Amino acid sequence: MRSSLARVYSPFDDLHAIEVPADPNGLAYDIGDDTLYVADGGGAVLAIEHGHTRRVATVATTGCTTNELGGIAVGPGGTLYVARLGHGRAGAILRITRRGAVSELPGLSPDVWRLGVVHDPGERALYTTQYDKTAVGACDGAVLRIDLSTGAIEPVIEGLGKPVGVAKLGATLLVTDARRCAVICGELTHRGARCTEIPLGDRPDSIAACGVDSAVLTSYRPDAGVGSVHRLWLDGTIETLATGTWQPRGVASDGARAFVSVRGGGRLLVFPL
Repeated sequence: MRSSLARVYSPFDDLHAIEVPADPNGLAYDIGDDTLYVADGGGAVLAIEHGHTRRVATVATTGCTTNELGGIAVGPGGTLYVARLGHGRAGAILRITRRGAVSELPGLSPDVWRLGVVHDPGERALYTTQYDKTAVGACDGAVLRIDLSTGAIEPVIEGLGKPVGVAKLGATLLVTDARRCAVICGELTHRGARCTEIPLGDRPDSIAACGVDSAVLTSYRPDAGVGSVHRLWLDGTIETLATGTWQPRGVASDGARAFVSVRGGGRLLVFPL
């Protein structure tokens, strides 16, 4: 078992932060280009390269009063895939080319909320989270697999509450379920997914791989206004890396650091692993 005393950061005084001209949400790190990509809640997609920030694209609102973008994933050739929440009206996965051209992937229902997305280069496929929303909250959550070669779409995990983030480590999907306050560990087989649940306690948000057998994830306790960054191993061990009086959103990793976006902060926080 791994354990540690989490360091408390309140609010940004003694840790490295990257300022961004946005309200950052989804994050993805491209190790090949040494670039951190940011999906802004307001519709901008940014790239941070060697300390410089540039705008890759701006996504149209498509009838939504707010155009909150969720997760972001890097595909082959620098193509980006971004989840648009859609608020039950315009949920989508957007493809963005290196030149900034934006298009929607076909075949996806706009009537669900979309948040997490991850790309598997070996399968040339995307995995993305979705859920419905009713007066009593999120429900009917699922993880879909999108084959980028054929366009085929199939559910791989169903029966979730509010799936937010998704990461893939080999044949294992890790899904943060904010309604269950747990991480769902899905072992993919030719017959579907065999799932186990890892309780977290706090409300989890985003998750990203940081090695072959571990991931980093964020969580939040609304009653206390406290956010946390954790590292989760496939054996179920959880190490809390940091806590603070900020609300974390997206997370990405280069294997040595965790990058965490903060709601309303205009900053990305950087934590050593």
